[in-house]
Amino acid sequence: MPFQYVAATNSGKLKRGISDLASRDAVIQDLEARGLVVVSVDEAKRARSGEFIGSFLLGTISHVDKVLFTKHLSVMLRAGLTLLESMQILIEQTSSWRFRIVLKAVHRRIERGDKFSDALATFPQVFTAFYVNIVRAGELSGTMEENLEHLAVQFTKEHELRQKVRTALTYPAIVMIAAAFIGFFFATYVLPQVANLFTGLQGIELPLVTVILLKVSAFARKYTFLSFVGLFGGLYFVYWFIRRKFLAPFTHLFVLKMPVIEKIVKDVNLARFSLVFGTLMRSGIDITKSLEVTSSVMNNMYYKRAMGRLLLEVQRGQPLSEAMARYPDLFPRITSRMIGVGERAGKLEEVLGYLSEFYELEVETTMKNLQTVLEPVLLMFIGLVALGMAFAILIPIYNFISAIRRL
Repeated sequence: MPFQYVAATNSGKLKRGISDLASRDAVIQDLEARGLVVVSVDEAKRARSGEFIGSFLLGTISHVDKVLFTKHLSVMLRAGLTLLESMQILIEQTSSWRFRIVLKAVHRRIERGDKFSDALATFPQVFTAFYVNIVRAGELSGTMEENLEHLAVQFTKEHELRQKVRTALTYPAIVMIAAAFIGFFFATYVLPQVANLFTGLQGIELPLVTVILLKVSAFARKYTFLSFVGLFGGLYFVYWFIRRKFLAPFTHLFVLKMPVIEKIVKDVNLARFSLVFGTLMRSGIDITKSLEVTSSVMNNMYYKRAMGRLLLEVQRGQPLSEAMARYPDLFPRITSRMIGVGERAGKLEEVLGYLSEFYELEVETTMKNLQTVLEPVLLMFIGLVALGMAFAILIPIYNFISAIRRL
């Protein structure tokens, strides 16, 4: 049986891989001989069929479907139903055919004698390492129902956090799309009508901006479909390109340094850190495993790297709060101090809950303020663009009228 391992380098970077050595101890000895700090070594039981289905069929399973599954499963187990009975009911009730395929596969594996957590782990694209580890902790401690409840609450809060961010960004996105449509309509239908007028203005030199607009308009008029596809295809390409992994060191650093956006990104990552890490700790998972799993769900690569270094320092016996204090740009002083209080009082899980609520409120407040500021800024931007186009048309006409008056 191959083993899947997670280890940290001396710089704090996490390395994941699969080893074919005969035993878990042999894998640990091999990793330590290579100068790595072992975080976890587990049996790799991800079936090829599960990876195939997860990769090609199940990328669109909604967050809401997983929340409802987790919540309903917790309620059924509390009511005294067996895991197999509960799974069978949920398979019949789910409205997503993709999710039904996953649940049937999980059900079959449980019937064959696999643990629930191992069955879930065969679909990593659907059930993350965070989800699987919470379930595994519940199996070991006999608190499956409580852990599933924690998962449902955590997923609900994370969904609400995402919705707040999306809601705040919806208005600017709609305005920018509307501006692109208006600009396309102006270039293909309005400017060509004016172009005939300019061709009759003999002896009048057109401004450079007018010449550029007329050339763009002529191209858009001649190749309307190509121009439309090029405009919105270009916007999508830019969006796709900046999300590539090789650009992450630049794009992730840029958003951490950009005014206003910086606070949003940091608050979102800190809220996710507090929420996920706190849920794992409350579920009885040890601090090193909790840090490793939390690192895997962080969005920003600089937070992910910092989590790897925190994990390394905690492995060496240093308190989490002291390790965190070394990264004041990513973890504000209030965060490290509150975690330090929680460590000394033995109430780290409660403190993480307070921090999660605090940063969620910070995100909501910042988003509302950002939306209030963006509305007039976007209107001014569109107004300036429209004014520039108007001047590009009116200046040649004004110059022609002035030339006639001088005659």
